[in-house]
Amino acid sequence: MVKNMPAIVIFLLLLIWGGITAQAQQETLRPSSVGIYGNTTSLFQAPSPILNAFRDKKFIYPFYQYADLSIVSPQYNLSSNSYLRFRKVFNGEEESLDVYNLYLDFSNKANTYEMRVGRQINTESVNYVLMDGALARIRPIDGVELIAYGGYQVRKLQPDPEEPNESFGTYGVKLKTDAILGSMISVGYELYDADDFSSRQFINVSFNRVVPFTDYADIYGLAEIDVGEGNLGLLTAGIGVTVLRSLYLNLEYDTYNLDQDRDEFQLDPIFDLFSKGRMQQAKVGVKFVPTSYLVINGSYAFSHYDVPAGESTNGNIARLGFNFDFWQQIGLRAFQGFYFIEGADDNDYAVGMNTSLFENLTDEWQLEFAFAYAYYDKITNQDGNAFSYIIGSEYLVFRNLVMRTDLEFNTNPDFSKDVRVNLGLSYYFSRNL
Repeated sequence: MVKNMPAIVIFLLLLIWGGITAQAQQETLRPSSVGIYGNTTSLFQAPSPILNAFRDKKFIYPFYQYADLSIVSPQYNLSSNSYLRFRKVFNGEEESLDVYNLYLDFSNKANTYEMRVGRQINTESVNYVLMDGALARIRPIDGVELIAYGGYQVRKLQPDPEEPNESFGTYGVKLKTDAILGSMISVGYELYDADDFSSRQFINVSFNRVVPFTDYADIYGLAEIDVGEGNLGLLTAGIGVTVLRSLYLNLEYDTYNLDQDRDEFQLDPIFDLFSKGRMQQAKVGVKFVPTSYLVINGSYAFSHYDVPAGESTNGNIARLGFNFDFWQQIGLRAFQGFYFIEGADDNDYAVGMNTSLFENLTDEWQLEFAFAYAYYDKITNQDGNAFSYIIGSEYLVFRNLVMRTDLEFNTNPDFSKDVRVNLGLSYYFSRNL
C-alpha cells in the first residue's frame, strides 16, 4: 500500500486535465497508414571465460536474442513498442527472458496530450528507472509541458543485473518550460515508496540556457534535494564556452551525497561500492578541431570522497583522444586514445591506451581492428598488464540483413590466453499494414 499520496493525486488530476485540454486544440494532419517496424539481433559468443566467487575458471557458450518491435497507427494516434532480450548459456543452466519495453502510447492529433502505459524506462526522473506503470504529458500552452508518472518495480521481474534489492513504487510530477529567460527550466518531485522500509522523497531543479548577449557560451545546472534527510543529494553546475571557432571548453562542478539507504533501489550501485560519504568533483573538458579530418578531445577530473565515512581521499582521471579521418579517399578512419586513472593512493591506479581502425572496403563491407592495453596496480595487491586485440567484419548481406563476425584475443593476469569468436546477425524491417 502506498504511504504517500500527493504525487498520485496530482498524476490523476493531470490525466483529467490533459483529456480536457486536448479537445480544445486545433488538429494537424498526419499519415493515415498503419505500420510495423523494428529489428532482431542474434549474437553467439564462444568460448567466454568467467571467474566464479572462488576464482575458478570456466568457459561458457552464451547466446543472446534481441527483439525490438514497434507498431504505429497515425490515424488513431496510437503506437506501441516492445524490447526483449533472451539469454541462454548452452553449456550451463542459465536462461532468462528480460523485458525492457512493453508499452502502448497514445496522443491527440494536436500533440498536446500524450499517455504511455506499460513497462517503460522512465527518463523524466533524475535516475532512469524501469517501471511498470503510466506516464502522461500535457502541453496546455506553447512552451509549457506538465508530466506525471507512477509505476512499480517488482524485484523478481526486473532484468539482471539491474534487479533492485527491494520492490518499490515510483511516482513523480514535473513542470518543464522554455518560455522564461530563453532557458530550459524544469522543477520536479519524486517519490520512491518501498515495501519494507521508509519512503524517499526528492525535489529536483534543472536549468540550461545560452549566456545572455552571447552566442558562444551556455550554462547549465541540476540540483536534487532529499526532502526527508534535508540533504543536498546532487548538485551539478557547468559552463560551456566556444573560445575559438575550432575550440570548445567545458567546466563543471559536481557534488554527490545520496542517502545511503537509497542504495536498496539500485539507483547508483557503483557509487555505493566505493564511497560512504559526499563526493566532490571538478571537471574540465576540451574539444579542438584544427582541421576537417582531425578532432581532439581531452578531459580531466579531480575527485574528493570518503572511503569509509570520515576518511577522505582524492582521485584523478585524465583522458585524451584523437579521431582521424586523413584517408577519406580510401575509406579509412581511426581513433587513438589514452587515459590515466588514480585512486586512493600510489598503489591504486591504471594507465592505458586504445586504438581503432575502420576501413570501408565497399558500400556493403566494413573491416575493423581494435587494440587496447592497460597496466593497473590496485589496493587489493593485484597488478599486471592487460592486452586485447579484435579483428571484425560487418557485411550487408542484402538490403535488411547485416552479418557481423569478430575474432577476439585477450591476455591478462586472470586469463593468460582468452580467444573467442563473436557471431552476430541483425535483421531490420519496416512495413505498412
